[in-house]
Amino acid sequence: MVDEPTSNAQYYEIRLKGHLEARWSYRFEGLTITLEEDGNTLLSGPVADQAALHGWLKKVRDLGMPLVSVIQIQLDETHSYRSNKEKKMNTNRKTAIIVGILFILGFAGAFGPVAMKPILDDPMYLAKIFENKNTVMVGALSQLIMALACAGIAIGLYPILKKHNESLALGVVGFRLIENIFKIIAALALLSLLTLSRESVKDDAVAVSAFQAAGASLHAIHFWSALVLAHFGFCLGALMYYYVFYRSNLIPRWLSGWGIAAILMHLTGALITMFTQIDPFSTSTSLLSIPIGLNELTLAGWLIVKGFNPSAVASLSAKTATNELLSAA
Repeated sequence: MVDEPTSNAQYYEIRLKGHLEARWSYRFEGLTITLEEDGNTLLSGPVADQAALHGWLKKVRDLGMPLVSVIQIQLDETHSYRSNKEKKMNTNRKTAIIVGILFILGFAGAFGPVAMKPILDDPMYLAKIFENKNTVMVGALSQLIMALACAGIAIGLYPILKKHNESLALGVVGFRLIENIFKIIAALALLSLLTLSRESVKDDAVAVSAFQAAGASLHAIHFWSALVLAHFGFCLGALMYYYVFYRSNLIPRWLSGWGIAAILMHLTGALITMFTQIDPFSTSTSLLSIPIGLNELTLAGWLIVKGFNPSAVASLSAKTATNELLSAA
């Protein structure tokens, strides 16, 4: 048992990678030693001051065991405690769930362009749009939802990613906001086409050519913004967060590695569409896009069920804290 901490002592948890051998336990007399199921060792107990904490960390360093985290525990009046780590982990867990849900919303929004394809591909699309105004409204709404979801993903991931690579975290936000802008432009183009279609029904044949010219312009704006340029913003932003995920091990590397490969395939499809202006829903481009769709659904499920790797989150905090403490030696 560990003595109750005095009013001046602070309670700490020091987590080490690997199990501490019994022959070294005497070095940490006064701390409770717990061998955890995940293979780590937890040292916990009261620490008189920063000098004492530095002494414990020096012993850890002398043993050559990797340090996972150093957490100060806040004790309440009844001596029950909740660590700063637990608070951060709860925040990270909530962030992971929210981001996972946003990934699903973003994926669901992708069905908007699919629903609009038969209408926009029709040679008489300007007349068909007003006849199918409810489908057009749903298509525009889905693109707006997708745009908001994409922005939310970037903003939600930023505080997690910036701890590992702030420059790339900013890049993720920037490129996914660019994607957001182009999706909003695409939704506005659809709504404008709906208005134009309604007015074209009312007018006589004299104005048909003017309506067709305006319709062709809005059709082109929708094509380039929704099906080409938005995809470049998505690909560049996604490539950045998958790279950070892979380097930091925030999610399993098989999942982040799959994401990097899939996003490069999707980027290839976007380039093909841009330079050849072929149907973005053709067999070749669709096959290049399927892997990233499956990957992001898997990533969404992983974040909702599992969340971010707690060891990866804690290890970065440990490195910062240890460097600050040991540099004072």
